[in-house]
Amino acid sequence: MMKENLSKDNWSLAPRQEGMHDQQERGPQNEGQQNEGQTIVTDEPSSPTAPIAPLASHENSRAMLHAHFQGAHVHYCTGWSSALYTALLACDVAPGDEVIIPALAPAGIVHAVLLAKARPILVDVNADDLLIDQEAVLAAITERTRCVVLCHLYGQVSQHEALYARLAADAIALIEDGSDAFLSLGSSDLPASHCDMLVGCLPDWRDVEGELPAFIITRNQAHHARMSYWTAQHDIAERLLCLESPEAEEAPYVDLVGTLTDEQDWHFQNNISYSLNTRSAISKQVSFYDEALASLGLRQLPKPEKCERLLQRYPVCVEPFKRDSLFDDLFQQGFKICRTYRNLAQLKFFFSEKSAANFPNAASWSAGAISLPTGHYLSLREQKRLTATLAGSTGSKSGHASKL
Repeated sequence: MMKENLSKDNWSLAPRQEGMHDQQERGPQNEGQQNEGQTIVTDEPSSPTAPIAPLASHENSRAMLHAHFQGAHVHYCTGWSSALYTALLACDVAPGDEVIIPALAPAGIVHAVLLAKARPILVDVNADDLLIDQEAVLAAITERTRCVVLCHLYGQVSQHEALYARLAADAIALIEDGSDAFLSLGSSDLPASHCDMLVGCLPDWRDVEGELPAFIITRNQAHHARMSYWTAQHDIAERLLCLESPEAEEAPYVDLVGTLTDEQDWHFQNNISYSLNTRSAISKQVSFYDEALASLGLRQLPKPEKCERLLQRYPVCVEPFKRDSLFDDLFQQGFKICRTYRNLAQLKFFFSEKSAANFPNAASWSAGAISLPTGHYLSLREQKRLTATLAGSTGSKSGHASKL
């Protein structure tokens, strides 16, 4: 029987055959079955981080993400904030629970936590790489802590295996926000293997809701099964007409997306392909920035030891009183720049609870940080002109930038 498409927007469930969703999400179920020349991995399915079998999908976009995230399950949402809210609910975050988040992060994380009627608890970031201070996380845990949200900022992939083990021992969930590290995560070792869920989107699509789907990545079989059930229940006809057993869970109203239409899938494929095809150009641009800006006395992120930084934006920090004039100068020259992440303690919600002084690393970076462009549309000539402007703004006369 065909399901009616009673969806409210362009990215909700399209008509599909019964049982197709299970085939797409779970792949072949027989042990040792071959799929495109690969052998199915048959590790214990109850293991949260067991390798996932190759996907047998009719959607090329989902298969592309399945490959990019090295075999993890892929679930679509209509947008990044919806995906984060869904992940919080799937991790059993309930009203009144506490969710620990970094003080330097997308503001939408706070909104998702508040939408779940939980309480966001800020902790500071590291002074060097600006990733969440894991010792501060452990110190902030209380009996009400239900979840920690960790952000892979500026294309940096956090190394947090030990933290995940500590949290799991206390039944505290860990959600990774990968919206700022799509390319880097694909180059890392088995992404989403040290968390309950990873929430992500394509580069520069975090603030777009309902046009291209965001995604939730998981290797946890229980979370995968639960979100598959929620996705099926998103179909209003099935929710209203199907007779459920009394013990069946009633799915929350979340914006999970089951199947894309051919047009939607083609559009998403093109955007995924475009993002993946920028890897080589971005790698060269990051190397150029690293070398050209090293002599200017600007605060830069350290080079990672394990995973290459493939940055959607290259962040630097100048003296706060110089930032606005530098921003205006670069903007008037036509460069796509932004003032980057702000200290979340500046949000109105936290005024009565915390001050910026409680998070000195996030506050000092936020006061003077800007993000420089990368990608196909930035030529080497433009990049040289941009770094020369930075050199003039900082008063530097030496080093690589002075020869540009």
